[in-house]
Amino acid sequence: MATGTDRFVGAGMIGFSLIVFIYYTLWVIVLPFVEKDHAIQQLFLPRAYAVIIPIVAGIVLLFILTIGFCLIMSKNKDRKKTK
Repeated sequence: MATGTDRFVGAGMIGFSLIVFIYYTLWVIVLPFVEKDHAIQQLFLPRAYAVIIPIVAGIVLLFILTIGFCLIMSKNKDRKKTK
C-alpha cells in the first residue's frame, strides 16, 4: 500500500504533467489563432521552440536509455564471466 509521501509525490508529478500538457497544448494548438500583438503571446516562447524542445528532450531520453541499457548489459556480461 502506498504511504502518504508516495501519494503526495505521485499527485505532484501528475499535477506537474498536467500543467506542462495544458501549457504545450495552448502553445501549439491555440496560440496560432491568437493575434500577434495580444498580451497572452508574451507568456509563451516563440513557436520554433515548440518543435525544438521535444526533439532535444527525446534525444536526451534516448541517450539516457541507451547508456542504461549498455550498463546493464555490461554488468550481465561480467556476471557470466565470473560463473
